[in-house]
Amino acid sequence: MTSPLSRSLAALGVIVLSAAGVVLTGIPAQALPSSATIAAPDCTVPAAATVSITVSNAADDATDLTYKVVQDYGTVLFDNVTLAPGESDDYVIPVLEDVSTPLQVIDVTGGVIAGAVQTANCTPNASPAAVATIGEASCLLPSGGIIPPSPGFLWTFDNSAGVGAADYEFVKNDTVVESGTLAAGETRSYAASLTPNESGTSAIRSVDAAGDPVVLASSIFDLDCEPGPAPTGAVSDASCEIPTGGILVPTIPGVEYTFDNSLGTSDAPYAFLDGDTVVESGTVAEGDTRIRSWSLTEDLETVVQVVTEDAAGEPVVLDARTVTLDCLANTPTIVAPAADAVVTTPTTTISGTGDAGETITIVITPATDDATTAESAARDESDVFAAAVAVPATLTTTVQADGTFSLAVELADGAYSVSASATRAASASGVVPESTSPFSAPTDFAVAIAAPVTPPAGGGTTVTPVGSTGGGNGSLANTGVETATFAGLAAVLLLIGGAMTILVRRRTA
Repeated sequence: MTSPLSRSLAALGVIVLSAAGVVLTGIPAQALPSSATIAAPDCTVPAAATVSITVSNAADDATDLTYKVVQDYGTVLFDNVTLAPGESDDYVIPVLEDVSTPLQVIDVTGGVIAGAVQTANCTPNASPAAVATIGEASCLLPSGGIIPPSPGFLWTFDNSAGVGAADYEFVKNDTVVESGTLAAGETRSYAASLTPNESGTSAIRSVDAAGDPVVLASSIFDLDCEPGPAPTGAVSDASCEIPTGGILVPTIPGVEYTFDNSLGTSDAPYAFLDGDTVVESGTVAEGDTRIRSWSLTEDLETVVQVVTEDAAGEPVVLDARTVTLDCLANTPTIVAPAADAVVTTPTTTISGTGDAGETITIVITPATDDATTAESAARDESDVFAAAVAVPATLTTTVQADGTFSLAVELADGAYSVSASATRAASASGVVPESTSPFSAPTDFAVAIAAPVTPPAGGGTTVTPVGSTGGGNGSLANTGVETATFAGLAAVLLLIGGAMTILVRRRTA
């Protein structure tokens, strides 16, 4: 049975509806013995917002429900209303615009059945002076309370300079997290919680003077608070062709530094060092990589490093190298003949060390000693000592991959000086042009080739004179030493002795 309530509390603005439209309307029994619902404000008539309350007694026995409806925790709108089993009451209660109104339905014998704080926002509140900001998402957002910092970001709606009330909504991923109205002079901040790796969008909305929604602020967040790989650093070996990324100067001779924070989850500090010189320093954002080319001084040894900091701010060296820029030709070293050596073979091998691939220019000159020149000229009259290479001579060869070079020449008996220079080709881009080193210090040596000695058919010793065919009657055998033998040996000893005397004289001069 429907209770024939017709109470009207005009002073309180309370309306009771009945089944005929103005009297209480009965509704189906509820799942619980007693229940109450407090609906959201109804803005059908914006200037007269209302809240609907429904109270039901679904008891299946003869127990009545006695209740009261309370507003603002102390004002009793309806007191000691009794509902028989199966009955229900509906109330429509006016509420003020933009005012929080607490409402309760209380069982007089058993406590609160239902309660809610309702705020009617039926007329848009626009404040042109209101401003909104959304803070950057952080892995350690301060909560402002006893809760420790945690992942999130901060919404702020500021109506401190407003001249009237202003509506707002805090929105995350298109879901309204909080909404309300701020009076002039008020500010509202709200910390939105995020998961350690959450991403999405956020916004703060209000209304304009026409009541249409407007977005005052928006942002995109992409939080990655899980520890990521530490940044890495590398510095190249010294090279004659380091790319710069430029157009006018695409390469330089030097080194290349790299600081890689592409997998990092936070910004990271770095520094590029050349000895004690800080080439560059700064911070690389998470997900980024910094590369820098740097020129070096030729033939100057230096230590190049990539450095970062640990959590305590202490420097950490990620990579370090000791390098020397070598882009210009270096003076080669002659290893053979050794200084003051006497070559007694028909072929003289000139060898040494240099940089692989370089062209070696070898210059052989006769000794400037007058006696040496005279003795050499006398020996040149003999066909046995005729040289394949006339001096002064300029010859070339190439340094092999193992860093050595070698050149065989035939020289007449005499004293000589030899020196060498290296030529290196230009670098690939031409940023380093072709270069030629200074000549090495002269190396003095002598050539003294002995005449061949042929044993006779009948034993003993036979010397084949210069110009002789060495056969038939051209040689005489005996058990002693022939006069020709003495003459040939004397000539050889004279040549060798002369060369050695010259060398000794040149050393002590």
